[in-house]
Amino acid sequence: MFFRLAQIFFRIYFFIYHRVSVKGLTELKKFLAARNGKPVILAANHESYLDPPLVGMLYPRAIRFIAWDGLFKVPLFASLIRALGAVPVNQQNKNSAANLLRDVIGFIRNGYSVLIFPEGERSPDGNLRPLEGGVALIALKTEIPIVPVWIDGTFEAYPILRKFPRPYRVAVTFGEPIFTEDLPVDMPEKERRRTLLDSLEHSLEAMRDGKSHHTRAGGVS
Repeated sequence: MFFRLAQIFFRIYFFIYHRVSVKGLTELKKFLAARNGKPVILAANHESYLDPPLVGMLYPRAIRFIAWDGLFKVPLFASLIRALGAVPVNQQNKNSAANLLRDVIGFIRNGYSVLIFPEGERSPDGNLRPLEGGVALIALKTEIPIVPVWIDGTFEAYPILRKFPRPYRVAVTFGEPIFTEDLPVDMPEKERRRTLLDSLEHSLEAMRDGKSHHTRAGGVS
């Protein structure tokens, strides 16, 4: 119940204050329906603290995502992002890749889709940073697809050094899923991770540039 209330709150905020526009959501909903509730990995670029609630309020089902525990200091905001699926982590655990990997895989095995920011932290200038390999490792261990998500405008609305968001227009694009089963079965593990990460990076770059992009794990087309 509170999940829906949190979605409504953030929908009002984002659609009125940031005039958010969305692409690919209809196709994503069809894809999720065809999967009969099975989870996916949402992999998004990271420009701002606005990114998790923005994606969380758009995604039609409950998700889980790791969030720095400093975001939970304001009681009302903490309750809202918890309802959307935020799980607090302190700085010590945030810096432990093994702990985060275990937690995220645990969410997936409990049936939740997860939101991951493969850059590892917010971009200091709004540009896409090099992607870390954890998202590819998680996809291979759980054998679920990666859905690329491109977020635009949240850096201008709420960059790292700004205290409060300003009313800047934001946009979200949900891309074509990337499937681990497309990888050759005899491909070495390290190369499998690299291929998945390259496909994700190409997909994010294509959405950033406003190009139509259909990605398969075995390559880019």
